[in-house]
Amino acid sequence: MNILSLNGRKVYMSVSPEIKANMYMMVEANEALIVDPHDNDEVFHMLECLEDPGLSVILTHEHPDHTCGVKRLAESYPVTLLCQSACAEAIADKRNNRPLLMAFVLAEQDKLNGTNMAPEFQKNFPVYECRADLKFDRIFTWQWRREVFEFTATPGHSPGSCCILWNKTVVFTGDSLLWPGPVITRFPGGSLEAYNAVTKPYLDSLPEETFVLPGHGEVFKLKDMGHVGFR
Repeated sequence: MNILSLNGRKVYMSVSPEIKANMYMMVEANEALIVDPHDNDEVFHMLECLEDPGLSVILTHEHPDHTCGVKRLAESYPVTLLCQSACAEAIADKRNNRPLLMAFVLAEQDKLNGTNMAPEFQKNFPVYECRADLKFDRIFTWQWRREVFEFTATPGHSPGSCCILWNKTVVFTGDSLLWPGPVITRFPGGSLEAYNAVTKPYLDSLPEETFVLPGHGEVFKLKDMGHVGFR
């Protein structure tokens, strides 16, 4: 895991080996907060060091590469799961949690690299369903320990996408903002129109010094990018 220092707190960042999705984790006392979990043994080693840990999980959106770790966590610990309402509806149905898109991406990589990642991934990837404990429609403010998180629905990449502003200086964007690289709005449920109408104005309203913790790629500041791209 990489360790970031933001808002005076350690943030652990893990990148999934297959699809390169980012997971973030914070720990204080016997409580842990995880954003967009994937299955990661290091996380469980850290949780095992806590005494009766309280575990909160927040999701930036409903795509399986950002939710696939929820099942194992929920089977091992009491979990409070928080996400946007459309995300909650999607992850409650096993049909939406199949790794079809992820397997397709890996199959394309296999063709280019001569690897065999897609079949292995499909063999080990469990189909699952998740139940949200807290959900919101448009905006929601939530406190974890002394930290304040402001959730804002940001459709475009997916119906259940949201951005999460942490103490007004750091934003978790999931796949609603990536850099370098365009935001993808062509997946099922995606909408360039919704992105332009709702999400881009929200992102443009944030100070340029805001740190961005994206769903894929490196951490950056808003001032580092010239514009939000699409494809």
